Amino acid sequence: MEHGTLISHVDTDIITRAALLNVPTPQPTGTFKPIPHFQLVDMLDRVLNQSSIHIRNEQFALRRDGAVLFGVLELAYGETADGVAALGLRTANNKSMSLQICAGLSVFVSDNLVFRGDLIALKRKHTSGLNLKEELTLSVIRFQEHFGQLTREIIDLKQRALVDTEAKALIHDVFAYGLMPVRFLPDVSNGYFEPHLPEFQPRTAWSLHNAFTGVAKAMPMTTRLPAIQGIGKLFGMSNDSAAEPKLLLPTGTQD
Repeated sequence: MEHGTLISHVDTDIITRAALLNVPTPQPTGTFKPIPHFQLVDMLDRVLNQSSIHIRNEQFALRRDGAVLFGVLELAYGETADGVAALGLRTANNKSMSLQICAGLSVFVSDNLVFRGDLIALKRKHTSGLNLKEELTLSVIRFQEHFGQLTREIIDLKQRALVDTEAKALIHDVFAYGLMPVRFLPDVSNGYFEPHLPEFQPRTAWSLHNAFTGVAKAMPMTTRLPAIQGIGKLFGMSNDSAAEPKLLLPTGTQD
């Protein structure tokens, strides 16, 4: 998926949402409340839809004992067909981990417990007082606030034109700061100055950002997301909902 990555190793299998219906759930105790995996995904889908956020693509990996579920959901907002962000989730019905949801422009979930995104929208233990709908609703509200900022930042980057010297300076900074291996510099430069897609032909900060993220797909999974997040920060994309979007242009340039 464009915005989400799910890695399944030898002890898990890729599984569909429908197949989750057949996964047994342990009996609750006085202090522990396991959540059926299908119920969790279905409830999250319903809560997202109530906020006009729709799942465009989904992937799930289930540990072979059925206890632990990992997932990535690529999302579209409102009537738009394009995926614009993603949610990652992981949960366990064997007390090994809490129910967790991360969100961001890119998320990375692996069954070796790597779990990364811009925002941790939910981290809740499976206690007897767990209200699933309420917790998921709060997590979606947190995501919406974060998504609203991402949308404003993307609009800002699309509207911000770059002269070639500014673009070259930003390309230099990304590699000088070690955010990506230097061997990718020619590919990033070609992706920006000679784009294949018409939507990235304008010389804007968003087109340059896309050149970086497109090339970053060739990086190993363990380093790709940190690189994308670091590049986002260089372009002024932060997790602070109070922060104003701002492209960090080279010293001495004019907007």
